[in-house]
Amino acid sequence: MEKIKNLAKQNSHRLKFLLITGAIIGGINTLSRADYNLILYLYMYYIWHFMDNQKESQIQEKVSSFFFAFYSLIIDIIWCIFWGKKWNSLQKDSESTIHFIVIFLSWIGIIIKIISLFIICIVEWDFIKSSLPKKLQDKFNNGNKFEAFNDEE
Repeated sequence: MEKIKNLAKQNSHRLKFLLITGAIIGGINTLSRADYNLILYLYMYYIWHFMDNQKESQIQEKVSSFFFAFYSLIIDIIWCIFWGKKWNSLQKDSESTIHFIVIFLSWIGIIIKIISLFIICIVEWDFIKSSLPKKLQDKFNNGNKFEAFNDEE
């Protein structure tokens, strides 16, 4: 697990590239989908590029955007499954090519969002954990104590 954490922290500067790539894919997807990902990725790029210092309000903004992106990931997956099946069952016509491209790029966008959220979660874990409800924080803290107890043996 430490190797993964170190790898994510070493490559956190590439997060900005992933966010711009996600925005480009979101822009292309607007050809056949009302895609909010264009705005979401541009906003997240702004937060991680221009609000990079550790002021309290900026940290809260980063944590809020993390949770919003996580919820949008769930919506994206549902959208791709529903419309992928729907558009594949339609008669092949002039719009079927653009539908295929949008579904394909949407799945790529989901992969980019998962990687981005993973990097953000690793890099900003302390702030994300502190924003969770108290009971959930206690569960994470108890799990960490349990892991630390096992390491001592």
